[in-house]
Amino acid sequence: MHALLNDSHLSKKDKSLLLVGLFAARREEQAMLHFTEIAVEAGNNVNEIAELISAAIISRGIPTWLSGIEAITKAIELTGTTETTKDPQNISAFSTQEECVSYYQSEFDQLPKWISYLIDFAPDTLLKYSNLRTTSLRDGVVSRYLKELLLYAINICDQYPKGIDIHKENAIQMGATDAVLQDVKTICIYAVGVHAVLNY
Repeated sequence: MHALLNDSHLSKKDKSLLLVGLFAARREEQAMLHFTEIAVEAGNNVNEIAELISAAIISRGIPTWLSGIEAITKAIELTGTTETTKDPQNISAFSTQEECVSYYQSEFDQLPKWISYLIDFAPDTLLKYSNLRTTSLRDGVVSRYLKELLLYAINICDQYPKGIDIHKENAIQMGATDAVLQDVKTICIYAVGVHAVLNY
């Protein structure tokens, strides 16, 4: 495991934080808590752990948060920190379907089918999901770049090609190299075994 966490194209700080988020998304709380200790030792604070875990909600739902709060509690115990970071940014919220569509057109080369179907069959969900997505994926105490790498890892471990493609492309656009993506794959092999990357 020491080799897994050594600084490489991703730092030990980032790798350990990704592992906390990955195990929270997978609801493997014992492993999550183990890596929470390592993440804190590597320099991650409570707010970084909380924000990365919250980003995974858009991929694996609120159960990620229900498991993740145990990691946040553990980080508070380890650091003695109870003060949260107050984000002074005013987060822009979408209020119309047109604003959502414009956002996705800026995110993707062409409007994805899953968005088109939300527009056609679940417009209210489109609005709510789009606001959750932009809030979760914005740069905060954790960069969007690292959040995209987490979502890439989650989808690799679940062998979900559509999710892999979306978040791999997003990460590449933000500067992820082949070497960084390989670091993420190595994390996935540690988490779920070699079958995670046989096809990717």
